[in-house]
Amino acid sequence: MLSVLKKNLPLKLFSLFLALFLWVVINRGTGGKEMEISLGIPLELHNLPSEMEVVVGPVERVDVRFSGPRRIVSRISQMGITIPLDLSGAVEGETTFELYPGDVKVPERTTVTRISPSSVSLKLERTIQKRLPVDLVIKGKPAEGFMAGDPVVDPPTVEIRGPRSQVKPVRSIKTAPVIIDDAVETVTVDVSLVMPDPLLRVAGKPKVTVTVPITPVKTKIKEGNQN
Repeated sequence: MLSVLKKNLPLKLFSLFLALFLWVVINRGTGGKEMEISLGIPLELHNLPSEMEVVVGPVERVDVRFSGPRRIVSRISQMGITIPLDLSGAVEGETTFELYPGDVKVPERTTVTRISPSSVSLKLERTIQKRLPVDLVIKGKPAEGFMAGDPVVDPPTVEIRGPRSQVKPVRSIKTAPVIIDDAVETVTVDVSLVMPDPLLRVAGKPKVTVTVPITPVKTKIKEGNQN
């Protein structure tokens, strides 16, 4: 048996070495067919200046065409590739970014042949704050024989933050509805504040405490004539 294994040993070792070499070459992507693929690559905003906000964002993804060895290119979608947009030094107003193949970090032996669109724009505004009264929203009515008194909200005002153009027109902030249907006693609840625009937020606690007094209706008793 041993003599059979030793027969033509140099040739067998060479064949084994050649097979291993070809396997390494193919799996490293230096061999095999080339391919191209187009993928939607997300944009990432970096270094947004403090007290500045994006009011009109760029497209979420751009179409990027990759070229390279099939084994590598076919796996690009799993690599979490993004295109960073550096906002350092950006000022209020509209900013346009040109997109270049070099902006995309790709694996070795892979190239970017096209980016579409080749430029993207966004709009920035300065962040401002404003203190506003809380506008209560009460819905429903107490049970028969009971009445609602003047509601109290704590705190009566809140401070909001957001882009300048969205904050300035706002005059008050509404609460989520406070339901007092069929109530027979004072209602005290924590309710959320409803922002009139998704770019606005409360600078502090996002809820207020609302108290609606519920008391019995006072009735007058008529006295009959005494004989």
